[in-house]
Order: sequence, then structure tokens, then C-alpha cells
Amino acid sequence: MQFYNLDHEATLEDLKKFNYPNQKIGVIAHIENQYGEILLQQRGMKSRDENGLYEDIGGKVEREDVNFLSAIKREVEEEAGDEINLSFSDSIGIYHCYKNNINWIFVIYFVKYIDGNFKIMEKDKCVDYHFFKYDEAIKSELVTESCKYLIKSIKNVRR
Repeated sequence: MQFYNLDHEATLEDLKKFNYPNQKIGVIAHIENQYGEILLQQRGMKSRDENGLYEDIGGKVEREDVNFLSAIKREVEEEAGDEINLSFSDSIGIYHCYKNNINWIFVIYFVKYIDGNFKIMEKDKCVDYHFFKYDEAIKSELVTESCKYLIKSIKNVRR
């Protein structure tokens, strides 16, 4: 796992430096509320991996996505509905992790939760949403190791 800070909105040019076998491009929303708590979703039984564990909202970039920001907004709406008021930053980093024989390259967005209700839109892939305090997320056996790494990396960037 590696996290690379960005000081600008991610572009396709930024991703050209990554050239791994079986590589996929995705986006992740690191959502925090006014208390600095991190929103994570509990993965359902039909999730690709790590069923029952908590992780940030995110997913694969699709061909119809205009850019990475539109991809993460689409993913959040697909997974958590459209009844939430969020403020999206520019991308803050690129995260590489290797899971299940896939080299994932994720563009990371810091997102501020303002208000509204999270819905479980894909009931077979998500069973719960929960705001975790930073230390609670890092120490929890219910949070994926890759998510813990990402949470720590983002905290270092946000200082």
C-alpha cells in the first residue's frame, strides 16, 4: 500500500506513472462530519471482498464518468443515495493497494458531511453506515487494514 499526496485535481496524466499488471482505476470518498468522525460503510455478503468489514465509500471509474470528481459523486449517490448534503474537495491523493490479484489505483477525495440521511442503496453490498472516531476506526477489528492505512495517510495530509 502506498499513498501519494496531490496538490492539484488528479488527471489521467497523474495516473500514467502507475503501470501494474491487472490494474483498475477507482475513486474513494473519505467522508468526515463536523466532529472529525469518519463515515464508513459495512460491506455486505455480495461485496467483492472483505464482507462484514467497514470501509470508505468508493468504486471503479466507469467509461461514462467525465472526470474523477464526477465518478466519486456518482459512486456516493449509487451507494448512499441523494438525500445527503456533502462538500467535495479537489482530490487529495492517489492510493495504490493490491487486493485479490488486482492493483487498485484510487483517486482520493476528502468530503465534508453537512447534513442529510445516508440510505443503503445496494442492500446486498452494504448493510450499515457508521461514523467512527479516528482512534476507534484505527483500533477496530471491523475496519479493513487497507482502510486503516488510508485513514492514517489522510490524517497526515490534512494537518
